[in-house]
Amino acid sequence: MINYTENYFDLELLKLSDIMLHEATENIRLRNIYNRISKSKYLFNPVIVGRHENELILLDGANRYGSLKSIGCKLILAQVIDYGTRSLRLDKWDHLVYDFTIDRIKALCSRLGLEYFHMGHAHGLAEIENKFHYLLAADLISDESILIKLSPAMDKLISELDAITKLYFKKFDFDRSESEIKFSELRKYTRRKGTLIVFPSFKKHHIIEIANSKFRLPAGISRHKVVNRVLHVKYEIRKLRSENNIKGKQEELKKLLTDKIDKNKVRQYQESVIVFDE
Repeated sequence: MINYTENYFDLELLKLSDIMLHEATENIRLRNIYNRISKSKYLFNPVIVGRHENELILLDGANRYGSLKSIGCKLILAQVIDYGTRSLRLDKWDHLVYDFTIDRIKALCSRLGLEYFHMGHAHGLAEIENKFHYLLAADLISDESILIKLSPAMDKLISELDAITKLYFKKFDFDRSESEIKFSELRKYTRRKGTLIVFPSFKKHHIIEIANSKFRLPAGISRHKVVNRVLHVKYEIRKLRSENNIKGKQEELKKLLTDKIDKNKVRQYQESVIVFDE
């Protein structure tokens, strides 16, 4: 059992129009989530929103946000976190793209006029950790890796990342790979050939800058690690369709959460969990 306090976790009903985005939606996942939400009476998982000064930035849940907006909702259930808190860590996902060759990226670099350098994966990884405006592509089978120099201007850098991800989005299967997984482990355990795309390491100030611009990161790159992430809060979608009486709905939500806790229907897990998606 846990004791519900606003300092422990903060669930709020927010206006969709008040939330700023920093990443694009992923079309296939958006379509799947849209199909599920449009047929359901309930939203089960809140999105994650970071509060920075007077701004609300969507950190995770862009596809749920887009789906609710598409079916006419005006509100969304969000777990709100102070974006400046040290316990909220910004990491990244790398992309392991199957049956995809580095030659495709080289051809794009030639078209866009992007410089790239051949080097070993370990050397390239050291470079990308110390320099922001670089991307590393490494072949799983051969020892070929290239370090690509991106634009120092954020708008152009995002445009270049978008062009690179469009080479394989909807065309090749890919998995998100945790940045801390060693390349040698991927090569050992991955049963398919492919290319690992290692993205720049964005910082929180970059996310704030992007959210305040008209540009969006490609889907599935930023990864915010949240302490006490709240899941499986069942909330009626019909109540999200109108902005009327937000205060009353918020009080009703607080009562629902308190009742769940009082009835020992809330569990906190300290151990790591492995989940198989549908």
